[in-house]
Amino acid sequence: MLFTHRLVQHRARAIVALLVLAVAATVLAACGGSGGSSSSDAQTLLRQTFAGTRKIRSGKANIQLRLTVTGVSSLNGPIRLGITGPFESAGTNQIPKFDLALDANAQGMGIRAGLISTSDALFVTAGGTAYKAPPQLIAQLRRSAGPRGSGQSPLSLSGIDPIKWLQDPTVVGSESVGGTETEHIAAKVNVSALLDDVDKLLARAQSLPNLAGQRVPTHLTANERSQVEQAVKTATVDVWSGKSDHTLRHFALHLDVVPPKSSNGPRSIDLSLTVELTDLNQPQTITAPATSRPLSELLGQFQGLLGGGAAGGSGGATSAQMQAYSQCIQRAGSNVGEAQKCAALLTQ
Repeated sequence: MLFTHRLVQHRARAIVALLVLAVAATVLAACGGSGGSSSSDAQTLLRQTFAGTRKIRSGKANIQLRLTVTGVSSLNGPIRLGITGPFESAGTNQIPKFDLALDANAQGMGIRAGLISTSDALFVTAGGTAYKAPPQLIAQLRRSAGPRGSGQSPLSLSGIDPIKWLQDPTVVGSESVGGTETEHIAAKVNVSALLDDVDKLLARAQSLPNLAGQRVPTHLTANERSQVEQAVKTATVDVWSGKSDHTLRHFALHLDVVPPKSSNGPRSIDLSLTVELTDLNQPQTITAPATSRPLSELLGQFQGLLGGGAAGGSGGATSAQMQAYSQCIQRAGSNVGEAQKCAALLTQ
């Protein structure tokens, strides 16, 4: 992210992989869940929630990430990322529909963007302008998703099995989430087993389109796995499952990471991730933007930021350059020409 120390970069990649796994596992699990038994046994509830056959066809998602790093002078205050919006299934072997808004804040800078899918088309919104992805990308996304049988759980298709890495679950009690009564299960995380699923996701990610042009690792190295396992001091997960249907309503992951004192990295990393699902199987309104520009225009604006080459080999834009760029984009609004001029600020 913003880390400059080599050791931190290695560990950050592993921790980001943990985050990717947690988000993917949660969203994929949202497509599962089963009705039936009202058993209060925590292990049974987890299995019903993550391995059931009840389908979620639509709803609203609210994903919140907070990352606090201490001991790194270039990081002042927490990093926050929010993803919110409706989603809806488009049927078997189709890209789902969604209209997701992204709101990120770090170092006093705010970034707002969006991602819209109508299943047949995909748009990225930034600075008040929508940018349409080429048809080839849609076709590639469909191919990478692979066939989905009606009786298969998305979790099983991806190779993710939370039951293997959620340990010592207990039922905490009953709580209301978005107006729905749920059973709250708390569990510890077996980090080694979690990393096994991280590797499965990284391997699967090789088939996904790579817009940033950056190589996605195929797996965590033995050194990265060892670093994460030693550095993660606390790893817990809380799951809120619907009482009547055992469908996921809320998920919370918390990680406390303490790197070795001998390293030049941060003293501690605190990561919290929550995912809440509401309005399940209710009609959602998702429409394409009225006008759009080619996605290649937006990628061109971020060329210096993505590759870092435009900054004269300095490793990317500085915090001051990023702030100036963000302010310039906001001022430009929907004026594409003015927005394109902002890219020069990343190299000054």
